[in-house]
Formats: sequence, structure tokens, C-alpha cells
Amino acid sequence: MKEVDGMRNRKYWQTIREAVKKAGIACLALIFAGTYVLAGNAQESTLETTEENASEEMDADEERAAATEKTIDTYADEDNAVQVTLADDGSTVSGNGATVSENVITISEGGSYWFTGSLSDGQILVDVDGDETVVLMLAGVEITNTTDAVIYVENAGLAIVYLADGTENLIVSGEDTGSSAADGEVDDTAEGGAIWAKDDLMIGGSGSLTVKGFLNNGIQTSNDLTIENGIITVDAVNNGIKGKDSVTILGGTITVTAGGDGIKSDDDSGDGYGVVTIEEGEIQIECGGDGIQAETVMTISGGSIQITSGGGSAEAATASATSMSEGWASFFSGWDMEDEDTESMKGMKAGSEMQIAGGTILVDSYDDSIHSNGTITILDGNITVSSGDDGVHADTELTISDGTIVVSQSYEGLEGNQIRIEGGDIQVTATDDGINANGGTDSWGMGWGMMGAGNGMDSNSDADAGTDASEDASEETPLLMISGGTIWVNAQGDGLDSNADLTIEGGTIIVDGPSDSMNGSIDYGSENGGTCTISGGTILAIGASGMAETFGSSSTQCSFMLSLSSNYAAGSAITICDAEGNVLFEHTSERAFSSIIYSSADLEEGGTYQITVDSNTTEITLASVAGSYSWSGESSGTDGFGNYSGQMGGGRMGRWTDDGQMDESFEDSQVPDDGTSTDDNQMQDDSGKGQQAGSLDDGKEDYEEDDSEDGSGSNSNSSKSSPGEMI
Repeated sequence: MKEVDGMRNRKYWQTIREAVKKAGIACLALIFAGTYVLAGNAQESTLETTEENASEEMDADEERAAATEKTIDTYADEDNAVQVTLADDGSTVSGNGATVSENVITISEGGSYWFTGSLSDGQILVDVDGDETVVLMLAGVEITNTTDAVIYVENAGLAIVYLADGTENLIVSGEDTGSSAADGEVDDTAEGGAIWAKDDLMIGGSGSLTVKGFLNNGIQTSNDLTIENGIITVDAVNNGIKGKDSVTILGGTITVTAGGDGIKSDDDSGDGYGVVTIEEGEIQIECGGDGIQAETVMTISGGSIQITSGGGSAEAATASATSMSEGWASFFSGWDMEDEDTESMKGMKAGSEMQIAGGTILVDSYDDSIHSNGTITILDGNITVSSGDDGVHADTELTISDGTIVVSQSYEGLEGNQIRIEGGDIQVTATDDGINANGGTDSWGMGWGMMGAGNGMDSNSDADAGTDASEDASEETPLLMISGGTIWVNAQGDGLDSNADLTIEGGTIIVDGPSDSMNGSIDYGSENGGTCTISGGTILAIGASGMAETFGSSSTQCSFMLSLSSNYAAGSAITICDAEGNVLFEHTSERAFSSIIYSSADLEEGGTYQITVDSNTTEITLASVAGSYSWSGESSGTDGFGNYSGQMGGGRMGRWTDDGQMDESFEDSQVPDDGTSTDDNQMQDDSGKGQQAGSLDDGKEDYEEDDSEDGSGSNSNSSKSSPGEMI
């Protein structure tokens, strides 16, 4: 019985254990299921919270976007505005939200406030909740504050300065001297501007506003500044109009006179900051610094903009002449440009990116007229610039798709590391290179070539704006690519210059190039492994023959370079015809020249062509896709470098043999039997007439330019060699 009972007991306990085990599994399943449900609910709750937050953020963004889309007129509520009458020691308020303490009117509630009257030393102070909008409706006020801002927005969601229709309003900070504030000196203790908002600020209306900032800036915000319309005149000792986060101009008539920058946004904290956008408006700026400066991105899509910065290009020419006559000794002994006053005086400057899609732009600048430490893209517009340095300069990429661009005066016309011209009507006048792909920042043409990549002497860097954009510029291979457009270059230096590759795929190009043999109408960086090819378009490039380069044999469109038997003066007529006498191209030279480079789809290998300069004609037969010929028409068999071999860094200093020695035949070839000089090393001015250049100080070798009337030395047109004479 005990065994039976023991067996029963064991079975009993085994059954109990199995039941407990099953129950435990079930419990665990229930626990896991419950946990899953709870987790799911928690996740769903989290998702719902996230979605709610995102929705709230989206609503806030939409509200802000909607607010920016609203016009100032929709904010202004004249009928319900609080009436504020200004008077020294007697200002009054009719309504709620504003109080008067001595000559300070404090706005403490959102809404519209209508101001009339005057204060000789007072202030309008705005301090409301951060989500409220305050509209300051100026209806004929004159307010001065001798020590501080006249309108000061300490806190607000949005502050609006509304210019009532037909009214004139005057705001003055500091002591009005009766002369331009721009001629004064900045008060080192002063902050902000005559109108200073620490939050977003909008200005507009159909009235007028004159702001004089004798302490510091004219109009300034710490956040976004939008000008919708109105007639706004700013005269400031420092910057005229400054929106730290951004400046947006939608219209209006704006005139700025400033000792510092005209219009600027200088926040570099991230994307969307330091931005200047101009959509419409008539803007005129005269300033001591940059005309318009964006720390990151500048976008111009319309309007009329006129800028004179740093006294203009004429001031730069005067300064250059002074430094040339007085500074050669210090220059050659290692003069460091960084030791000089390097205040930026550019016309328009962007730290990373500039896009011009329309509008009319006229710039006269001491420094670069249009400059970006990164890229410049010109999609359209009518642009005319006169520059004491570069006309249009991009540290990295310059792309021109369309528009009219006239560089009437410059050191170098168009400059960038990679330049792509796809269309447009372009005219460039330059005392050095016309269009230059130089491999990086402004560097006297030596950023990528003679001194090696990245070793150029930067005479014009902007450490204060977007320097990251250009740090790697010199690592990219310089490229000048032209695929469309109508281009005319008048350059005393190289006409088309790339420190590496030069490629032409289309367009119509005329280059009136250099008259001295230190430069060529076409120059590319063969010393850096670059190539020069043409596959489409039409080009006529004339200039000196000493350093002339032409297209390589890898081109798919025929071309020729013709070295003339003597210099021809500015004003000489050039005609290129096929064997049947059909005129392929005609041009009247703007400068003296001794070589002609031509290419078009009309040329064929094996074809015969006549080249006439004034009354002299020669005939050549193209022996190859790319060849160099003497005036007799005989092919010289060169490799695209004219009649010399060997080179020296980024620029060749004459004709050199393979062992680096001066070619004696080159010197002999420049002196005809009659002893008259045809040396095309003689420097010419833009008209082809020589100028007395003076001498270099401190024992430097004296030189003088050709002073003949026709730019051809003693060899006038009447004494030109007859066709067929060999060089």
C-alpha cells in the first residue's frame, strides 16, 4: 500500500509540476503579451506625441511663412491704432499698450501705434512678448537720440516700421553735424543702429524715411530684415543697412551712403544665415567698404542696383600709380600685402555662393566689382562693372549662362578656378588677363602655375567672409570652357588664360590681345599638364607673337595661327576668306598685333585660305587640324606654341631652347636689315598708341613703351614687308 501510495504521490506531484509549468508558460506569455501591448501603446503614444509636436512645429513654421508672405499693409491698422503724439517733455498716448517716461515711449503690448510729432532727444522702446507683432506707424515724425538708438526693439515676435502714405520721417542717432554721417568716425562704444531691432524687422509703406546714423549703423537687426517698399534714405558712419541673419529687399527706393558697408548680413552660424536676397527695388549705394555683402549666399533676381565702393575704380588707379612709383623698392624686398590696409572695398561680395538671375547692376569699385569666396552663377541680367581689380571673381566656379556683362575697366576681367561660359553677351576690358582660370583665390595670376598649386600670393583674400568655401579651390584643376555666347576681350595681358585646360566648344569669340610678348591672346597651362582644344564655335584672337599659343592637335575643329612679318597698328582691318573669296570673318583691331589665331566650322584640313591685313594678303593651306604658319603661308610645324620651345613656370619669358637658353635667332629675327625695330615686346595701351612708362626706382632696369602714333614702332604700315616674306 505504501508503494502504491508513493507512486500515487509521485504522479500527483508530477501532475502538479506539469500544471505549474504549463501555467508558468501561460503566465509568461501573458506577461510578454502585456509587455508588447504596453510597449505598443507606449510607442503609439510616443508616435502620437511626436506627430503632435511635428504638427505644432509645422503649424508654427506655416504661421511664420504666412507672416512673411503678408504685406505690411495687412498688419497696419490705422483705424484701431493707439495714437502717440511726440513732444519734448510732453508726449501723450491715447489708448492702451504704451507709456511715457520723460522722453521715452515704451510699447508693452502688441498692436498698431500711430506716431506724429517730434523729439529732440528721445526714444521709442519696444518690449513685448516674443510672439507678438508691433507696428510702428510713422506719420511725419522727427526724432533724435544723441547717445542711443531712436527706435529700439528689445523684444518682439515681429516689429514693423510702417511709413504712412505721403509722410516724411526723420530718424537721427548721435549729433547731426550737418555733413554726411559717412564722413565721420564710428563711436567705439556705440552698438546697433539708429533703428535697432534684436528680433525680426520689416520696413515698408508708401511714405519716406530718412535715417542718419552718426554713432554707428543706420538700420540694424539681430535677426531677419525685410524691406518691402517705401522711399528709404540711409546715411551712416559705419554700415548702412544690416540684417545679421538675413536681408531681403522686395521693392522700394533705397539710397545708402555709408562709411563702412552699404548693405550686409554677416551671420556665419549655419545654412540660411548671412543671406542677402534682392528681388526688386531701386538701390543706390555709395560706401567706403563693400557695397553689398552676404556672409554666405547672395541672390539677385531683379531690381536696379548701382554701387560705388571705396571711391570707385578711379581711386584704385590713383592708388596703384602711387604704389608703383613709390613702392618698388619695398615690393622687391618682400613687401607683404597683408601689412597694408586690406579693408574690403568690393562692389558685391558673397562668402560662399552668389546667383544673379536678373536685374540691372552697375558697379564702380575700388576692389573686385562682383566677388564670391565660393561660386558665382549668372543666369541673366544686365551687368556693367568698372573695377580697380577683378570685374567678376569667384574663388571656385564661375558659370555664365546668359545675360549681358560689360567689364569696362579691370585688372582682370573674369576670374575663377573653373570658368564655364554657356551663353550671354560679354565684353571685357582688362589691363592684365581678360578671362583667367587661375586656380583659386586672387593671387596676381600665380595661384596655380608659376608658383605651383596653392602657392599664390593672395593680395585680396577675405578672411572675414566664407573662407571655408575657397579652402580647396587650388586643389581643383583650372578650367576655362566656352560653349556658347558672344564674347569680346580687350586685354593687355593674356586674352583667354587657363593655368591648366582651355576648351572651346561653341560661341563667337574675339580677342584683341596683348601687344607685348610677355603675354599671348591665348595662354594655357601646358606646364601643368593642361590642354588647349576646340571642337566648335568661332574665334579670332590677335596679339603679340612672342608668347602666342594656339589649339592642340587633339582638337576636332580646324584652326591656324599665323605669325605676321611685322607689327600692325590698332585700327588695322583683318579679313579671312576661303579659296573662292567668300568672307569668313572680318575684324578691325583694337590693339597692335603681330599674330592671328582663327578657328571656325568653315575651316577644313587641306583647305586654302586668304588672310588680308590692311592692303597685304597672304595665303595658307591647312596641313593639319591645328597648325602654325608664317606670313608666307608655310607651316612651321610647331606644337601649338608658335615659333619657340621650352617654357618657364606659369609664364614664358621670351623664346627659349630646350636647354633653357635664350634663342639667339629670336633676337635676330626682331631686327630687320634696315635696322628699324619691330620688337613686339613693346608695351601698348588700349588704343594701340604707346605711352611713356617712366622708370623703375632703385637701380631697376629702365624701359619705355613705343611712343609712335600707330603703335608699330618705326615700322609703319607703309613699310610693312610684302606678302610671302618669312619671319
